[in-house]
Amino acid sequence: MMRILALVPGGTGDQLLFFPTLDTLKQQYPNAEIDVVVEPRAMAAYRVCQSVNRVLKFDFKDRNSLADFGNLLGTIRDREYDAAIVTQPNLSMNVLLWLSGIPKRISFKGQGDFLLTDIIAMDPQEYTAVQNHNLLMAVNIQKHCPPIKVNLPKNDLDWSTNEQKRLGIQQSGFILLNCGAYANYPAASWATIAKDLQAKQPNLPIVAIDSVNNAALLKQLTTLVPNLLITSPTDIGKLTAFIASANLFICAEGDAMQLGVAVGTALVAILGANTPAGKSLPIAEKRIKYVQASAGQSLKAVDPLIVLETIWAG
Repeated sequence: MMRILALVPGGTGDQLLFFPTLDTLKQQYPNAEIDVVVEPRAMAAYRVCQSVNRVLKFDFKDRNSLADFGNLLGTIRDREYDAAIVTQPNLSMNVLLWLSGIPKRISFKGQGDFLLTDIIAMDPQEYTAVQNHNLLMAVNIQKHCPPIKVNLPKNDLDWSTNEQKRLGIQQSGFILLNCGAYANYPAASWATIAKDLQAKQPNLPIVAIDSVNNAALLKQLTTLVPNLLITSPTDIGKLTAFIASANLFICAEGDAMQLGVAVGTALVAILGANTPAGKSLPIAEKRIKYVQASAGQSLKAVDPLIVLETIWAG
């Protein structure tokens, strides 16, 4: 039985952008065991992925001790993997894989790449999901990168249905906002967007997502938009199911944006200047629109009137 290991640093969004690679691997090698090593903050992403057998925890950005590396190395050696893929190569990870004895070690050109067996050329402007998928050329897979897909358990879909009933949402649907953290896009700008949507689509309720880092923003926003509805999904499955149910998803850049990409909901993303749209989003898809801050400006600088122009554009 083939055993494949993927080391994928980053948050939930980074994992979602790797899902197409995992799905293609599972399709090509249905009997293979595929494990991933991810940071603690990203482990929940694999609740909505069916192509992985085991999720191993390792904080790539922490000041890991020799004991931490030793524990991971021991786990990897015990599994006797046939191939390993690293999405963000660095010297310590490449040394670790070399010491593990994994016969095929795949990544992009970077620090310590002399310890790899296969180095894949990377186009820095390419959509990240496609970029990751190109790593499969090292295992003779030449297929096109599929869209990001997620698996939604029935209990999460049921939660979404019940949540819409609780909020009083009718069959006409709703518009969903993911406002992000308080320090990102201002409550006043979100209020301008929400009020315009309410004026032009009075039959579509506006729902905002409550999360652990945006309590201050939502407190201000609900004052500005008193009839705004609030939903508080408790895990990524429920959040994904609720995004999938929306008629339109408007979000500041972040992990939830990739969930919107995955479920096929019409999406308008608000991006900072340092988040290239072509790398973060499949911008060729007509359902996906975005507004980006000008060079040198933060997300806060995006004019909500421009966001509204983008929403209403044909």
